[in-house]
Amino acid sequence: MSSEKDVSAVAESEPVIRAENLGKAYRVYKSPSARLKQALMQGRRRYYEEFWALRSVDMEVSKGEAIGVIGRNGSGKSTLLQLICGTLTPSEGSVNTHGRVGALLELGSGFNPEFTGIENIHLNASLLGLSTETINARLDDILAFADIGDFVTQPIKTFSSGMVLRLAFAVLANVNPDVLIIDEALAVGDAVFTQRCMRFIHTAREKMPLLFVSHDPASVSALCDRCVWLNKGRLESTGPTRVVLDLYTRFCYAQMQNVDTLSAGSGGTEASEINAAELPGSAVSTVSEFLQDDPSDRGIVEISEQAETASPVFVAEGFGDGAITIESIGLTRKGSTQQDLGPFHGGEELELRIRAQCIREPNAPSVCGFLVRDKLGLVLFGDNTLLLKATYPRSIPKPGQAVECVFTFRMPALKAGEYSISIGWASGSQEAHVQNHYVNDALVITSDTDTRRPVHGRFAADILGISLQCKDP
Repeated sequence: MSSEKDVSAVAESEPVIRAENLGKAYRVYKSPSARLKQALMQGRRRYYEEFWALRSVDMEVSKGEAIGVIGRNGSGKSTLLQLICGTLTPSEGSVNTHGRVGALLELGSGFNPEFTGIENIHLNASLLGLSTETINARLDDILAFADIGDFVTQPIKTFSSGMVLRLAFAVLANVNPDVLIIDEALAVGDAVFTQRCMRFIHTAREKMPLLFVSHDPASVSALCDRCVWLNKGRLESTGPTRVVLDLYTRFCYAQMQNVDTLSAGSGGTEASEINAAELPGSAVSTVSEFLQDDPSDRGIVEISEQAETASPVFVAEGFGDGAITIESIGLTRKGSTQQDLGPFHGGEELELRIRAQCIREPNAPSVCGFLVRDKLGLVLFGDNTLLLKATYPRSIPKPGQAVECVFTFRMPALKAGEYSISIGWASGSQEAHVQNHYVNDALVITSDTDTRRPVHGRFAADILGISLQCKDP
């Protein structure tokens, strides 16, 4: 059962969307004759199998909340949104919504391909509850947002996918819905229009609840307060966006590698501090031996078996197949041995030192990398040992050997706040690799750049010079 109420009548504490034991089942017939038999038997015998696209989902969305919906293809994301919108009828449970729901579901849904763009604007807006007078009053704004020129007088079937998206989003942006639902619709837009849509979504989410489906973690992190993870039609996890996205990333790697996720203590790594200076040596080759130019000019990375003066140790938890396990992570200023997590002002030369132990021989050469993310989980910058342009042979560590990777880089001027560094150690190539050990938020660093200079964005560029002059004509 699905119902809709006026959002103005909803108390602040009452959810705008509430789903209880929500499920949707489809009948799957093995042949056309089975479908005919089912019709003739009128339910006295079953000639089909049930496929549950969604089952036993309980969720609530309150005023002002932005909820990301994630999951692999076929996990039930679109089915959930269609049930909330009322375009599908639940097979079990109920969903209640308050107010007008503005939804951008499958590309071009609600459009008639034989109608012109103008005719489809009237059709789509009327389905969303707008009167003819209101549509006419907002038509100029809709056309300006879509920005498709004279094509608006042509049939939709002549439009490109990007033009259909522009028209659909333009209508949605001008109907003032009480609940906004967007299902992976921005994937086909160009950069300029996508930015226009994102600005609208950022503004709209301050006034109305948002349900946002996307396979882009950066978009989900930027827009959503909470995340709902669906897996095979069931609610796998719900909670803060960053936490659920990390769990989902771990799950995806486990699925791709067909292994259980690695936790601290598995694969020979103990969940207690390990002195990095006590790690055994190994005969792993150094990248710089195979580079045609001096790697110090790049300031990017060195892989070595040498363990110089031990930096402070962080014993990593995480996930992976456990063939190689990270045992210590240290961040120091270049030339120092003391752990330094900030606050940084920007411009500091830092060394990120990752030491790992080979537990069993992997099937491919090693690759190590890191990512720096803000508090929302957005990746700001990072690097790995495969991003060097030069080609070089890479060694496969042997069981019992220790491996060390050192990244030397200059810290950018980050906006004041906290940031995290995630570390990954894998085997393979950039395109195809097995995750041996991945550690989310291995280190947390701080920045106070704003006390030295204004930062207009997430970080400031390394400006080499500024000039302002008045010149006579």
